[in-house]
Amino acid sequence: MAAPPRSHPLSREALVPAVQAVVEDLLAGRFVSVTPQAGERLSRCLLKEPTPPTFEALLARLYAAPAYGRDGVFGDEVSAFALVRLAIRLYGAPDRLATVPGDLVISNHQEGALPSPFWVPGNLKVEGSLTVDEGAWLLCTGEVQVGGTTLDYEPGSVIAVGGSLTTARLCTMGAVTVGGRLEVSDTLLAWRNDYRLVVEEGLRAGLVVAWDHTIHAEVSAGVWLDADAAPEALRAHLRAEVLVGEGRATDFDVEAADELLRRGESLRA
Repeated sequence: MAAPPRSHPLSREALVPAVQAVVEDLLAGRFVSVTPQAGERLSRCLLKEPTPPTFEALLARLYAAPAYGRDGVFGDEVSAFALVRLAIRLYGAPDRLATVPGDLVISNHQEGALPSPFWVPGNLKVEGSLTVDEGAWLLCTGEVQVGGTTLDYEPGSVIAVGGSLTTARLCTMGAVTVGGRLEVSDTLLAWRNDYRLVVEEGLRAGLVVAWDHTIHAEVSAGVWLDADAAPEALRAHLRAEVLVGEGRATDFDVEAADELLRRGESLRA
């Protein structure tokens, strides 16, 4: 896959009204939204002087900053998604398509991976699986299509998509924010409680397993299971490999489920 073009110019005159418009959009959002206090912090962060000469430099500054860090600069899923919306405001609707014929790994730790933060000013099609490693960011202004499994890790992994995200399976413990729809044809596993999955235009999946993980979305699921699911429901809908105990003591082994999904397998019975 060819690298995205670099050096998108950034001027103060263009940045100020674009940031104001993005914050207004986020204040009015259904699920992908911010509070007035968070919106004010976000504005200060994005408009902090000196203004970086390029959009890439602004992204690098936020990515390097700790969440709500010193000097009013922070790096988290809110600022990441705001950057996606900001790029659309500054440079127009995405019309390019980048295609990856196999798997795509975004990581600053794994050999052969694309370095983070990885920004796609357009649409992204991954014919294999997509992996966003711990601490890595994927920002895409358009649509993301993944033929296999979409995977992230904690701490600090961020997936921010301006359009819709479609994937066969999704295993998330990090921060995923989708401005369009999220379509998961097979299994969605969301677990651990440090981050959240936020979808503006609706989430549809064959099987959703929400295990101590916040999901902000209008959900349409063939089957929904969470920590309150009855043992009978777990046995009816999940593979035996991800269950422990018997009878009324049947429980869900979330780490075994995570391992299966990371091998590209379904959790469905």
